[in-house]
Amino acid sequence: MKNLFHLTILVFVLTNLNAQIPSNCTMPDELKDNYNRDIKHIALQRIIEQNSTYIDSIDIPYIYQDTIWNSLAAVFNVANIPERDSTFDIYCIHDVSVNSPFYNYIYLEVGVDLSYSWTSNWQNLNIITGIPSLDTLLLTYGFSVEYFTSILGYNYATLTTDQIINRQPVIDSINTFNGVTYCTSLPYEMDGNRITYNKIGNDKTFMFELAWGDCPSGCMCRHSYNFKVYDNCSVEYLGTSHSCFSYPFPNPTNCNITTKVENKSFSHFNAYPNPVTKFINIDAKCSSKIEYKIIK
Repeated sequence: MKNLFHLTILVFVLTNLNAQIPSNCTMPDELKDNYNRDIKHIALQRIIEQNSTYIDSIDIPYIYQDTIWNSLAAVFNVANIPERDSTFDIYCIHDVSVNSPFYNYIYLEVGVDLSYSWTSNWQNLNIITGIPSLDTLLLTYGFSVEYFTSILGYNYATLTTDQIINRQPVIDSINTFNGVTYCTSLPYEMDGNRITYNKIGNDKTFMFELAWGDCPSGCMCRHSYNFKVYDNCSVEYLGTSHSCFSYPFPNPTNCNITTKVENKSFSHFNAYPNPVTKFINIDAKCSSKIEYKIIK
């Protein structure tokens, strides 16, 4: 027998723009577990853009992460802004450059002179060179040899790590060792979801950008959720921007990282898009007749 569903739309939830909603900057474990890579990447971008004194640090200093963490926590903890749910639980927006399967790794190409005996280890895909300082550097940051290539007189190893680090100081250091002819980062271009963070005075802004349509070669559609975080951790929703060329809105990802939100009546539930202007799609599986209510 088919399940019966009854939909009653009482009031659409509308965001009150230009209003500060109280929140707090306490960082839940689920946020830390899911956005650690994003925060490190955002902090590294700011270090490079500002030509910070930490520009030569391989590790991403926490002093550059803590303000971003606090601001992100304020957005995550805010209530009564439905776009917050779209960002974290429904569409699960991360920065593609650090969270896609391909971009989880840093790739370095290191040219070597095969007359040096240690290079035979890399030829055999063994990261250990026998040079203590080089081995310490590579093992500390989790590097391994993924490939070794000899072609047209060029010999080079491809080193990878899945850690979010400042790669340029690593490159500069590797280039100092005898037997290394060059070291460079392998660039890869990929399009997809983005997180943009800015700080002006005490005010912080986040743009969470959902992208789809012919990704990753170049996304045709973008839909952003924009938030402002004040010094007292209150949050203002700044609105949504949307641009698209002939692609339907994507289906939800539904990672549901907010562990405090539970509904055991459903084995499956999707409601999208969020925010909604004219129509809302509800896709649910349950064992009995359910009345859905959207209330303000």
